[in-house]
Amino acid sequence: MTLAVFFGCALVAFGPALALFLLTVVSDPLRVIILVAGAFFWLASLLLSSLTWFVASKASGGPQAEQALQAGLLAAGVALSVLLQEAFRFLYYKLLR
Repeated sequence: MTLAVFFGCALVAFGPALALFLLTVVSDPLRVIILVAGAFFWLASLLLSSLTWFVASKASGGPQAEQALQAGLLAAGVALSVLLQEAFRFLYYKLLR
């Protein structure tokens, strides 16, 4: 029963993405390369934003720091993460052009 539940949940979770991949991307090898490169750029931006968050949280005193400072760091971290993702998206666009 657990195997059936696993495959059922996996197909519900990943079925639409798999169908879109099979119907649009897999027919052209260049699209597969572009898809993998886009995923790499997204992961690189996520890594850079998580590293800055880690450094900022350790520099502020860790979890025992005051609540207002942690809330400010969270807001700044989210803003920095969005800006980094958009910057990497622009770099990826420039690379493709």
